[in-house]
Amino acid sequence: MLRALADHQVEWVLSGSAVLAVYGAPLSPNDLDVVPALDPVNLRRVAALLTSLDAVPAHVPEWEQSLSVSQCRQWRPDPPTEQQLDHLFVTRLGMLDIPPRLTGTHDQLLPTATRLDLAGVPVWVCDPDEVLRRLPQPPRAKDRDRATAYAMLRARLRTDRRPVGLTRFIPTTDQSGTGRH
Repeated sequence: MLRALADHQVEWVLSGSAVLAVYGAPLSPNDLDVVPALDPVNLRRVAALLTSLDAVPAHVPEWEQSLSVSQCRQWRPDPPTEQQLDHLFVTRLGMLDIPPRLTGTHDQLLPTATRLDLAGVPVWVCDPDEVLRRLPQPPRAKDRDRATAYAMLRARLRTDRRPVGLTRFIPTTDQSGTGRH
C-alpha cells in the first residue's frame, strides 16, 4: 500500500493505530489511515490510487454515515472531492482508511510529523501524541480494548520518543527470495 501511494504521488500523512505501532505500541492495525492533502490535484491522485486498487467502501452498519451495501457497490471515486473519498475502503492490498479531517487535516498534522522510511518508502508519520489526543470520548470498544497499550505508549513517550516499532515495516525475504511485509 505504501508503494502504491508513492507511485501515485499522493501527498499524505500516516495517522491512526499504525502510527502507534511505529512508536512501539503492541497493536496490529486493521487498516492504514491516510490523511491526504486536500487540494484538487492531490484528491485526483487519491481517486486514481483507489481505482487502481479496485477500492470499494466498506459497509459498516454501526457507523452513522455508513453507505448501504448497494451504495458501496455503486461507489466511484468521481468526483474526487473530500466528501466522496472520506471512507474506509476494502482494496486488493488490504483496508485503507481515508479520514480527511477526523484525525486532523494534512495541514494540521504535517508540521509535527516525522519523515520515516517504512518498508523502503519515505512516509510522513504524524506525531503519536496527535493520535492519542484525538481518541474519541467516550471511547470506542476497540479503544477500550487497547487502553493498556495506549497507557504504556504514553508512559514511554514521556522519556523516549524514538520510533521503535519500525521493524514491523521493514521488508524481510522468505526462502523463495520474494519480499514479504
